[in-house]
Amino acid sequence: MRQLPLFSGPPLGLGMLSAALILAIMVIPFISSISREVLKSVPAAQREGAYALGATRFEAIRAALFYARTGIVGAVMLGFGRALGETMAVTMVIGNNPKVSVSLFAPQYTMAAVIANEFAEAADDLYLSALVEIGLVLFIITLIINSLSRLLIWSMARSATAAREPAVAAEAAA
Repeated sequence: MRQLPLFSGPPLGLGMLSAALILAIMVIPFISSISREVLKSVPAAQREGAYALGATRFEAIRAALFYARTGIVGAVMLGFGRALGETMAVTMVIGNNPKVSVSLFAPQYTMAAVIANEFAEAADDLYLSALVEIGLVLFIITLIINSLSRLLIWSMARSATAAREPAVAAEAAA
């Protein structure tokens, strides 16, 4: 496994892997609490209906997860957005090395860390403009990710309402 370039280099504790682990630890409670609230909002009639049709406990949980999937995907997207905004936690553990490396153990540099570390040292207008441009690129990336997550949630909600409308129309006709 050491022969792969992804795992090459000394594991010093500063690098992309440690930053990813810190972000995962910081984001998991946020995602799990929102997902828990979404699952608690699933109507009891949904689970009771599954049990009444002879579903096992696992099948009833699957039905509840299917009912709450839009909210769970939304919670994951919110957590991902929160991870994008975590500047200082990543800056402390990523190593702040401007060289690009394939290894997870090698020190790296993120756009937010560049802005946080070098904004006070921007002496001339070109340096300051470059940092502002990095901030603009980071803003555009965040905007694209948030737009894609909004489209995903809308499409999931639309497919759920489209699946319910034929059943409502069939009940009205009967």
